[in-house]
Amino acid sequence: MEVSKLPIFHIIYLAVFLSGFASLGYELCWISKAALLIGATPQALSIVVAVFFGGMAAGALLFGIISKRVKNPLLWYGILECAIGLLAAITPLLFKQAGALYALTYHGSVDSQALQLLIRSALVGGLIFPACALMGGTLPLLCQFFINTSRADIRFSAGVLYSVNTAGAFLGCLFSGIWSIQFWGIDATIHFNALLSCSAGAGIMLLTRSIAPPSPLELPPSVTPVITQAASLSSGFRLYGLFFLGGFAALGYELLWVRFLSLLIYNTVYSSIFTLAAVLLGIAAGGLLVSRIQLRPVQDLLVFSAANFLIGLSVLLLMLLPVTSWDWIRESRSVPMQALLCLIVILIPSIASGVSFPLAYRLIVTSNINSGRDFGFLVSVNTIGGIVGSLLIGFYLLPTAGMYATVQILTFISLAIGTTAVFMHTEKMPLVRKELLVVAVATLWLGISLTSGTRLPADFLAPKQAMIEFAEGLSAFVAVVTKGGSKTLEIDRMWQGIDEKGHQILAAHIPMILHQDPQRVLVIGMGTGQTASRFLMYGIKRLDCVDIEKKLPGILQRHFDAAWLNDPRTHIVTDDGRNFTAYTNGSYDVVSIEVGQSFRPHIAAFYTVDFYRDVKKRLSKNGLACQFVPLGFFTEREFRSIVASFLEVFPQSTLWFNKYAECILIGNATRSPQLSTKRLDLLQSNNTVRADLAYSFEERPWLLMNNPDVFAANYLMGQHTLAKLSAGAPLYRDDRPMLEYQAARTTYSRSRFHDLITKNMDSPDTVFAQKLPITSELNILRIRQETVHESLAVKK
Repeated sequence: MEVSKLPIFHIIYLAVFLSGFASLGYELCWISKAALLIGATPQALSIVVAVFFGGMAAGALLFGIISKRVKNPLLWYGILECAIGLLAAITPLLFKQAGALYALTYHGSVDSQALQLLIRSALVGGLIFPACALMGGTLPLLCQFFINTSRADIRFSAGVLYSVNTAGAFLGCLFSGIWSIQFWGIDATIHFNALLSCSAGAGIMLLTRSIAPPSPLELPPSVTPVITQAASLSSGFRLYGLFFLGGFAALGYELLWVRFLSLLIYNTVYSSIFTLAAVLLGIAAGGLLVSRIQLRPVQDLLVFSAANFLIGLSVLLLMLLPVTSWDWIRESRSVPMQALLCLIVILIPSIASGVSFPLAYRLIVTSNINSGRDFGFLVSVNTIGGIVGSLLIGFYLLPTAGMYATVQILTFISLAIGTTAVFMHTEKMPLVRKELLVVAVATLWLGISLTSGTRLPADFLAPKQAMIEFAEGLSAFVAVVTKGGSKTLEIDRMWQGIDEKGHQILAAHIPMILHQDPQRVLVIGMGTGQTASRFLMYGIKRLDCVDIEKKLPGILQRHFDAAWLNDPRTHIVTDDGRNFTAYTNGSYDVVSIEVGQSFRPHIAAFYTVDFYRDVKKRLSKNGLACQFVPLGFFTEREFRSIVASFLEVFPQSTLWFNKYAECILIGNATRSPQLSTKRLDLLQSNNTVRADLAYSFEERPWLLMNNPDVFAANYLMGQHTLAKLSAGAPLYRDDRPMLEYQAARTTYSRSRFHDLITKNMDSPDTVFAQKLPITSELNILRIRQETVHESLAVKK
């Protein structure tokens, strides 16, 4: 009796679907957890992915070996699912405990990136590796159950298992990534998926009580010749080598797609989710498609070869299309358009990739009785290739050789896999025909490469005549371009600053005037250095500047005023800003958070109560926290929640204007920042400060910022008005990253906050330590009308 006719058929496949659904939910949640624990650097995220797939590979290999030895593989499958759910359910608690352990090791490893990577790998591995290993063991056990129960050809049933599991992963990615993490939170999403795993496992365990443990069946004579021929084709390790390279290329392409999409659309939390979902959808569709076609092994080999040819050529063609081919989507922040773009770019090569794995299994399987072993070993080889590919490409090829060279290497590998498979084909295909086929494919590859004319990624970053320099960093594209006669720094095509003095200088001057005696300053986010460099004008003892991009300081020194980088008081730290703030033992009088474009992945983590509590630990008694707030990227609801979250930790806070739709929240836990006559006198008595603040909004020389009244006119609201404005607003917390999703859906508008700000502005008198003369107060109000009111009213 075939397994497809048994009453248990639908239950087993439902369990396999739920297993895939939950596993992707775990992966997304663990990536978010790990980013908060060890930083959102590309290296840290690569570690999580490597550990996840490494555990899967180890589990597939181990349980593939023992699958033949267990009496009831289906029962063991149910046990593993329950164990996965239980282990996953306790990971939120384990991540909290791991934070304290990581803090103990951080200070000793802060100067060695290699040592930090090793410690991070060990921590994350200890937390999630056991559950990942059990995940890897589930499908080999099911494969063995299928062959023990049925005389059907497991070569095709394994493809269905793989496709159903991947389809579950696709929906799990969308559900967890788009909905449950946003509205339920990370911990609740983990616990929900753990419930699914346990339910699937418990259902299978109950099911095994109603059926007798199957006895292994001998292979029917009608199937033996097919398997024997497959065995002859898979002699030695040639096929396993191809599957290793296939895994290497597959993970490499995923990294490439993320980079490539950032050249077409602004990178948001949805970008990575849609990229992963498109990959999974394509793999599931390809696997299901090939599982429905029963070919002879030699035909499998030709289809496998064609699939890899298609992967290499389609990826090369898509990435080398002229920039104008993408004008219809470029600059779009529409979430549906992002999803559509991911499908267009990724679906075809992903379907071909999905075709490859089931075919690989059909080629490698040597005996139905050992099918669990074969499946487990194949998964291990393919997954290890993926781990090596993701680490080598993410850490070395992309940042050193560049995107174009990486595309060439990966597509060449895909074509090499297909070519090798063609020459392994032995049935009735003359050598001349094989050679002609390979030459035709190679000609297409060379033709696309040589005739495209697209400079990848330079043409996507700026027109040729505007490009000055660009660098492909570990996490982003950094470019210096000419715009409006000025040198402009862009990261992933987003404005960071220019080579001329701009309003960013106020983000340093305002807190330095408010603080009575600042000596140590921490700046998170370097930009062009306009903010960070101004802190040095006040005779401080130390400036720590943290930025995630290692190549940025060198670019600043070549194209911008970067003398401040050579100041002995300046210390540059290449790290994730949250990670550094959480684990450094430094104490600061001012912590300035200068991260913009809040819709970018992980930027919303700098607006949570949890982060502000870490900042508070780093502040001295009268220290000031300064939060850059780009109003144009938020709605009023989001802004109120940002203020409420800041006030939750720093109730004594003020809000300041900084041109256009940009503001600065400046606060302290116990003492409200105030302007004193002594500090305001620095606007004139400190020659360096006076010269630097000979600056005005919109080129109005009669409103220079070194005038105390003009400077004070940037004050908008005090603690009581801010508290009233944000009353009842939900707080942003690490576990529920709502802002990351909300900001990704919000369209920029400079004028959106005009009414809210202008109707709630406090009297300038409330920020001064002493009573203002009525003439000064009236003058400040008049200046506000010319600066704040007019700037916010302009639509852009």
